[in-house]
Amino acid sequence: MSPTIEREQARRASKDTWNESMEQLESALAVHVPGRERDWAETVNNAVAAVERALRQHHAIGRDADGLFAEVDETRPTLAREAMEVRQDHDVLLERCIALREEVRRAVEAFTLTPNPLTQGDAATKPTPVGGVPDFGAIRRQAEELLELMLATRQAEAKLVLESVNHDIGVGD
Repeated sequence: MSPTIEREQARRASKDTWNESMEQLESALAVHVPGRERDWAETVNNAVAAVERALRQHHAIGRDADGLFAEVDETRPTLAREAMEVRQDHDVLLERCIALREEVRRAVEAFTLTPNPLTQGDAATKPTPVGGVPDFGAIRRQAEELLELMLATRQAEAKLVLESVNHDIGVGD
């Protein structure tokens, strides 16, 4: 198999993983929270983990010389600047995803049952609020913002590649 075909397959796999992880997070956020806080937090945690894996994979492909921006003519200053901005967007997305994952992890921990040391019984459990009750609305907003940024980044990537390809073939000349 040629390197070009392998690169294209890797890019498509990354795009599929990216889209699937976004859909998984959207579905997790759509679940009604009250009375199911722990289940919701665990589901969102799993979805955010999938998003993080997709972002890390996509980030690596975006940094690879034969990767995401291989078709972009980075000898043109405008396109080089735009490619750099999109790569920086990847960094920001990953940072925001990690911050969200930490918030969701705290929410999971807040609703995790642990043995009650006062009763020392096997069945005795109590919630262990770590840092108070989580703000599920804030977590939801943070996740929705991440999804919006991911979509905007995907659109910026497509625009960048399209501009480069259109310039190369002389569209508009």
